[in-house]
Amino acid sequence: MRATHRFIALMLMSMPLMGALAVPSSPLTLERLYQLPWLTGTAPEQARWASDSRRLAFLWNDDGGNFRDLWLVTTRDGAVQRVTTLPRLALLPADADEWSRQIRIADVETDPGVTAYCWTADGHWLVFVYRGQLYRVAPGETPTLISNDIQHASSPEAASYGSRVAFIANGALWTVEVGASAPTPHVVHDPKTHDVEVESFYWSGDSKTLAFVETDSRNIHQRALPDYLADETRLTMIRRAFPGEPSEARRVGISEAQGGPVHWLTLGKDPEDQIFAIAWSPDHRHLLIDTSDLYIKDRRLLIVDASSGIARTLVHEHDAGNVTAEWWADWAPDGKSVLFTSDRDRDYHVYRAPLAGDTPVAVTAGDWAVFAAAVSKASGSLFVIGNAERAEDRRLLQVPLSGGTPRLVTPAHGYHEATVSPDGRWIADLHSDDVTPTDLYLGRINQPLRQITHSPVPEFTSHRWAAAHYVSFPNVDDGALLHARLTLPPDYQPGRRYPVILGSVYSNTVHNRWGGRVYHPTWALDQYLAQQGYVLMNVDISGSSGYGKAFRQRIREDYGGVDVQDLYSGVRYLIDAGIADPRRVGIWGSSYGGLLTTMSLFKKPGVYAAGVAGAPATSLYHAETGEMRTMMAPGDHAAQYAAASPFLYSQGLSDPLMIIHGMRDDTVLFKDTLTLTQRLILEGKDIDLVTLPDAPHGWDTRGLAQTRFAFRKLVDFFRRHLGEGPTP
Repeated sequence: MRATHRFIALMLMSMPLMGALAVPSSPLTLERLYQLPWLTGTAPEQARWASDSRRLAFLWNDDGGNFRDLWLVTTRDGAVQRVTTLPRLALLPADADEWSRQIRIADVETDPGVTAYCWTADGHWLVFVYRGQLYRVAPGETPTLISNDIQHASSPEAASYGSRVAFIANGALWTVEVGASAPTPHVVHDPKTHDVEVESFYWSGDSKTLAFVETDSRNIHQRALPDYLADETRLTMIRRAFPGEPSEARRVGISEAQGGPVHWLTLGKDPEDQIFAIAWSPDHRHLLIDTSDLYIKDRRLLIVDASSGIARTLVHEHDAGNVTAEWWADWAPDGKSVLFTSDRDRDYHVYRAPLAGDTPVAVTAGDWAVFAAAVSKASGSLFVIGNAERAEDRRLLQVPLSGGTPRLVTPAHGYHEATVSPDGRWIADLHSDDVTPTDLYLGRINQPLRQITHSPVPEFTSHRWAAAHYVSFPNVDDGALLHARLTLPPDYQPGRRYPVILGSVYSNTVHNRWGGRVYHPTWALDQYLAQQGYVLMNVDISGSSGYGKAFRQRIREDYGGVDVQDLYSGVRYLIDAGIADPRRVGIWGSSYGGLLTTMSLFKKPGVYAAGVAGAPATSLYHAETGEMRTMMAPGDHAAQYAAASPFLYSQGLSDPLMIIHGMRDDTVLFKDTLTLTQRLILEGKDIDLVTLPDAPHGWDTRGLAQTRFAFRKLVDFFRRHLGEGPTP
């Protein structure tokens, strides 16, 4: 096995780097990479079809900033039209005080512009949210504010007929007749209780009724976060549950769209049960509700009579080893069965369950996984996003509703977020791959797609961009096959050993998309490090999706165990392949990746020459309750929680460690980093602590000055302990 992987590595080293231009360019700098306009431009997002299937709206910024406006493209000729040009925040004048000026710069950089929108069913209006307020605009006209009284609006969704739109504002559910000369929002349901709010809602197909989910957080413990940047230090109280404590309660209500009494449904025994999907039947008489227990071990697909509230279980799945809920469910167009994803076999696939209660039958099958699905009534088919052929790809496939051989709709390798038009004839595709940032493509199904947006700025093509390659190797303990994304320096020289950085380590990082993992702006950091002579590796550790149920369930009750061994297996692979200098291997990650980083250093002394942990989850006892899907409750699984909490292993540290953490983090508490730091001090260990006073959990996303500061610290730390470039 090892010889086979060495041969694969040698083949890899002889491959040309697709992303490297033949003409040398000026070197990239962190300052330019984390500066507006983005070199990659701004990725378009939220592509949505009008009901006529002739117009597609999307959010975009054509100058490379973070502020997005509404745009429109027509299928007739692909012509792009800017629908809104909304006011942007202005920088303060040069004579303003420096503190206020820098705060305003961060606000300008992070101003998102339009955050959500929808078409009305008649196709006349676009309704959008801008700075928490609701606006309407007809393409070619000037946007108008719907109401001065509405603040904190979100989630606008149109009814199936006319111009009525529902939305959430201040925790209440509202509707508004957008086409009226003076639209006046009115409340459908307002909990009128602090910490109780509407979470989501669902229109019936006849546009007369709304089902909604209400969450109640009143039983969740309140905890204090200190704010050191106020004039006086103050405590901010937040609702924040730890594993084993009460979580949010949920219930489902039904109301007429114009308001009135709410009919509450009785769905299960536990108010903390999770709700993953709600869908109205085509005849508007029943609801399909996809629900499970808090630990996602006991899933039920319920059919609920909307008038009586009586529920019956159509599908029941119990899996004590389940750790993920990548579920989808919807009605078949004829209303006689439901479609849903399940991993009852090897991996997630689509099944059909007849309402008569017969055994569900597979609609898709094979040695691949379904990640998303949508029913197209017009084409009489199912469209799914899957990773057939290549684990790292996400491509669109079309399948008959009765099942059969899938047909590939987007043949290009890479990452596709595709949306099919209501008439089933057109496709809008947000596509990227390892060497191509995300842009919007449009065309008829089964025909070549036309590129609509061109997001990267002209400067993008003047730089060399390192491409990624994909490798596989066994876990050193049990031989389980692991997959990894490998980025080599543009001037990589086979036969020489390089410093290696594993990271940003996390699950689900091996994607054929621009930047791989996109939850943090690390594409730029990765490119910078590659050009400084580092080899970068991302490993899809146990628990990652797309490799089968058994692979996901390897992580059950074992954070900091099998996942750490998976990463170590990647190090061994690179050393055995002659790529890594064994004395110069680093590791970094944030959140769960910070847990992986600290645990790797604590458990594997001498393997990593340095590690950087961002917002590290070093105490599973203080995790969010969602982690109980993997770890269960601490009261019954004390040994597992102790084994998965890095701060209890701090005595194993013998290699350089840096922690970067934001002091406004309410996901991984800054307190946990201070606890670990104090333990290390008392144990006589060394640590570099970088505190970011104004940073939330996403410490690299709140203003580019802060991002540059944190990443400079990270780069300087690795440069100091790993050096740069190949071993002489």
